[in-house]
Amino acid sequence: MDYITPIKDQLDKKMNEACILYMTIGTPRETPRYYNFRDFDIDTKTLTIGSTQKQSLFFTIDMSHTDIVIDFINMNDFWQQFKEYRTNFLQTNFDTIDTI
Repeated sequence: MDYITPIKDQLDKKMNEACILYMTIGTPRETPRYYNFRDFDIDTKTLTIGSTQKQSLFFTIDMSHTDIVIDFINMNDFWQQFKEYRTNFLQTNFDTIDTI
C-alpha cells in the first residue's frame, strides 16, 4: 500500500514548516531527519509524525479525506516509504540539513 502519495501535499507543507523552524532556532537533536511515525488514531484518521529525539516536535496529518481505507498502518511499509520521502524532501528542499 502506498501511504505517502495520498498525503504528500500535507507532508510537504508540514515538513517545510518543521525544516524552517529547525533552520531558524533548532539544535542538532531537533533535525527533521529524526522524524518518523509516532501514532495513528483510527477514530479520527489522524497520523502523527514526530521526532524520535524530542517528544515536543511533531505534526499531524489528516488522513480522513484520502481515498485509502486504513484500519491499521503496516509499520514496516510505512517506515520505508516515509524514510525515502523524508530523505528526498530534505535533499531536494533543504540540502543543508544532513540526511544521514
